[in-house]
Amino acid sequence: MDTSLHVVPVSTELLDLLVMLEQRTFTETFVHQYNPADFNAFMEEKKSKKALTAEMAAPGCLYYILYEGTSPAGFLKLNLHKQPDHNGPLAPDPVMELEKIYVLKAFQGMKAGQFLLDYAQEVAVRHGIKTIWLGVWEYNTKAYHFYEKNGFEKFGSHIFMMGNQEDTDWLMRKQL
Repeated sequence: MDTSLHVVPVSTELLDLLVMLEQRTFTETFVHQYNPADFNAFMEEKKSKKALTAEMAAPGCLYYILYEGTSPAGFLKLNLHKQPDHNGPLAPDPVMELEKIYVLKAFQGMKAGQFLLDYAQEVAVRHGIKTIWLGVWEYNTKAYHFYEKNGFEKFGSHIFMMGNQEDTDWLMRKQL
């Protein structure tokens, strides 16, 4: 069995697989953190096939599926030239948002998240990006420390809505 990690850009043929990965990884990660009504409303609004089709059509949106061998293991979403919604643009420009890195629980602990982050940085370099930024939930200390270990620094925060619940995401950036 091939156990190598690799990524494939998401095409329309892979949309159903992406929907499954979005829904499953998000559920594995967050289902116990929210009341069912808020969680289900968010899943329908942001993780449905309709929502992901619209996201994929946005200018600068890049989705990649991570495989371990032939098994789908996670995914990555990048937004080229997207500025954060805080006070003023990031410098140096151009920027890229690292919006999503998710790995199925069965593949965690295999450096899959690091592989996806490294790949995101390679994409940024290919596109001439100078600053990568992301938002991480204030209570997701594991993710926060992962990004901090990889050279990201906190520069602000914004509100992330999960149904009717307001959460705070810390904004982090890294200059390349």
